[in-house]
Amino acid sequence: MNIKKISNHFFCLFFPLVLSAQMQRTIDQPMPTRQVHLDFHTSEYIPDIGKRFDKKQFQEALKVGRVNHINIFSKGHHGWSYYPTKIGNIHPNLDFDLLGQQLEACHEIGVKAPFYFTIGWSTNDAEEHPEWLIRNKDGSINAPGYDWNAEADAERPTYLWKRLDPSIGTPYHNHIMKQVEEICKMYPDFNGFWFDIYHVAKRNYNQFAMTRMKKEGININDTLAVERSHALAIKAHMKELRNLVAKYKPEATVYFNAVTRIEDVSLFKERLFDMDTHQDLEDLPTTWGGYNKLPLDAKYHLQQGVPAVGMSGKFHKAWGEFGGFKHPDAIKYEAAAMISFGASCNFGDQLHPSGKMDIETYKNIGEAYQYVEKIEEYGPGGIPVSKLGMWMTLNEASDHGVVNMLLETHDDFIVANENNLEDLELVIIPSEPSLNEEQAQKLNAWVKKGGKLIVFGAGALNFEKTKFLLDVGADYIRPSDFQFDYTVVKKDIGKGIVTTPFLNYDAGLLTTATTGTVLASIREPYFNRTYAKFNGHRETPYKLEDSPYPAVVKNGNIIFFAHDLDQLYYADGVRIHRELVKNAIENLYRSPNLKVENLPSAGRVSLLKQEKDKRYVAHLLYAPALLRGEVSVIEDLLPVPNVEITVDVSETITKVIQIPDGKPLEFIREGSKIKVKVPTFTMHTGILLLYE
Repeated sequence: MNIKKISNHFFCLFFPLVLSAQMQRTIDQPMPTRQVHLDFHTSEYIPDIGKRFDKKQFQEALKVGRVNHINIFSKGHHGWSYYPTKIGNIHPNLDFDLLGQQLEACHEIGVKAPFYFTIGWSTNDAEEHPEWLIRNKDGSINAPGYDWNAEADAERPTYLWKRLDPSIGTPYHNHIMKQVEEICKMYPDFNGFWFDIYHVAKRNYNQFAMTRMKKEGININDTLAVERSHALAIKAHMKELRNLVAKYKPEATVYFNAVTRIEDVSLFKERLFDMDTHQDLEDLPTTWGGYNKLPLDAKYHLQQGVPAVGMSGKFHKAWGEFGGFKHPDAIKYEAAAMISFGASCNFGDQLHPSGKMDIETYKNIGEAYQYVEKIEEYGPGGIPVSKLGMWMTLNEASDHGVVNMLLETHDDFIVANENNLEDLELVIIPSEPSLNEEQAQKLNAWVKKGGKLIVFGAGALNFEKTKFLLDVGADYIRPSDFQFDYTVVKKDIGKGIVTTPFLNYDAGLLTTATTGTVLASIREPYFNRTYAKFNGHRETPYKLEDSPYPAVVKNGNIIFFAHDLDQLYYADGVRIHRELVKNAIENLYRSPNLKVENLPSAGRVSLLKQEKDKRYVAHLLYAPALLRGEVSVIEDLLPVPNVEITVDVSETITKVIQIPDGKPLEFIREGSKIKVKVPTFTMHTGILLLYE
């Protein structure tokens, strides 16, 4: 196989791999809604593993937590197994089948219990078989942060493991296959597998990878080709594992962790997530990912037609910490958010090596899941609905800059692509060049038929950044010579914005307007800030006249921003930038499916359609995350009054009900629109809109 150099663009993100029908799980078959992920990474230096495990106590914890699904450990990061394996190594301080007893305990009370199995990190395997490790190009072991000269008693950094290569055809892959088959045979009533750690390296140059790439004709100096070869070799490994599990139990769930992460671009663009029966969207929003990560992840994966599970943790600061507790209010809010965006719920815990469950943890989770029981039928199984689409580029700052603005302005959205344009009124193109010629032609044709575009900076350019692919009403000249610049808005787009020049921390592209109308101009500084020439503490002041270069151009149904306002907002959070984009949205977007008024910017909205139940659900959330130290904390759950929503859908709405209390609500019908005054709510509510 000859793998040629590829661009950063991904050509097939919306074309899922077709698997056999028995291996598919569709969006109308949601995963269990109240899950726990039970970490159990235990060192050989800790004695009496599992000695305090008690089936009744284990079951009691699950009941207190209202749990209906829990991932339990067959093999952890230290490389030890927790069942009597003949393929791997059972933990030296475990003298019974802990995995089997946990499975039995779960099944006795109707709880599903897939098996956790580590892949990318396994200390025993790494030490016994250093040839299985991922290697850098120079042949050194790929283990960033590992101090090879450290004294034995020196403090070890957290999350530091040697990285293993499970690629198809490697001895490690074969070892994994044998052990997983052993587990399938030992526990025929298993529910599934949760395979972990697939994000550890973009590239691999160990002896097995080098042999494979030589056969493929890969130039090892071509970074993108090496990344793609590695990703596809991992995907082939995953497919064999998926088929192996299906051989023993076709209906079993299989999930490969980290391949759903949009930020892991080299894996994501090769669609390794197609190997999953469902998508677990891992996050720890207090310190990792944040509270704005889930919406985009959920919307994208639900649009692929498979169920999603939101995944957070009971921990305060970091995955797997012992003694770290998130307040029940935070767990409750995160769970409500997962349901609101169409996902089931999963919260991580770390079992003590003794095997005794921490009841306080399950009391906290149980408080959240008590609320989830009231609302769980109104999220999973639904699909996001909006006529506003965001084109995904896989540049985190670009994509999430747009997402952050839309979440704060309550402009609900879906993920746009060239195949769903006819369902959309407005598409936002972020500032990372991501369009090929064919996609740009489809967008231009769609605009001519009435579609509308907002385009940020370089998002209109080809990959070579030499010309605009979209008809934005301006010609591209070149990047600015300045480090920063200023914008002066005109009346048509200036609602609520200062009329004097305001700062952009990065300068915009230089263009000249052709068929477009200039809505804002760039004001340049006198000079760049250098050691030779500078003014005051920071940026040089602006000149007194506008430059000839536009900051915003409107060309029919397209509004083009010369600046990468998405990336600027992601980094700097300037409210004027967000308000400017909001003005552009209001200038173009005439018929949103959901419009929300009087909800504070920290509020979140989500409109789902549950077609089989003949209803829409408009979810409203409010719980501002407050920065305490380096951790985002949910604490102040305040009542939210006076919110009004307007819903505009093709079906005729016959009844409106508030959840979770089931109260019927009055509504006003204005043509196809339904207007509802939302009763004061705290933290979360949903508005059901039933149709015939």
